[in-house]
Amino acid sequence: NQMQQRIREHVSERTRILAAISHDLQTPITRLRLRAELLDDEPLRTRVQADLDSMQALIKEGLVYARSLDDATPAQAIDVDSLLEALREDALDMGWKVSLSGGVGARVHARLTAVRRALWNLIENGAKFGGAVEIQVSSTPQMIEIRIRDHGPGLPESELEKVFEPFYRLETSRNRDTGGTGLGLAIARNLLRRQQGQVHLHNHPAGGLEAVVVL
Repeated sequence: NQMQQRIREHVSERTRILAAISHDLQTPITRLRLRAELLDDEPLRTRVQADLDSMQALIKEGLVYARSLDDATPAQAIDVDSLLEALREDALDMGWKVSLSGGVGARVHARLTAVRRALWNLIENGAKFGGAVEIQVSSTPQMIEIRIRDHGPGLPESELEKVFEPFYRLETSRNRDTGGTGLGLAIARNLLRRQQGQVHLHNHPAGGLEAVVVL
């Protein structure tokens, strides 16, 4: 019991440190953004602003990651079918190709913002790296299963778990548009585990990567 308490305190402390650093960095970045506007060299100003955009995006994801480790939002009954339909519509508004099939006609007791963010991260990941996304939902008396499949190249078997590690990226580019922050899947897994849910990845037999969410 003492060991468990120490581990909880250690994780809580690390979470607070990450949140504090991410929060406090926003002020100097805002000052730098204002100073960048004063640069006469337009190409340099554009590059500096792009770097600041990347930094701010990383900080934002860092805050979300920290909160995903310590989410105290009250749980509620969530209509899974309605939530998935709303996510599909949001994805279509973004210009992504997303389809939805199946239905469960059931509710799950969980934190809405957490489940929504986790599923959105998985949909976004599939749309960004795998083109079209297919969402399929089914249920048993014990659980609800949501499959989110893309049509990309998939992943090497050795990488299927590693991509859930914070800041881990297969794409080594520093460009956020191609490499991202490496936090999206880590956030999704943390948020789902807080709802007694799980997510894992596997390569679909017909091609592409499939994320399987169990609630």
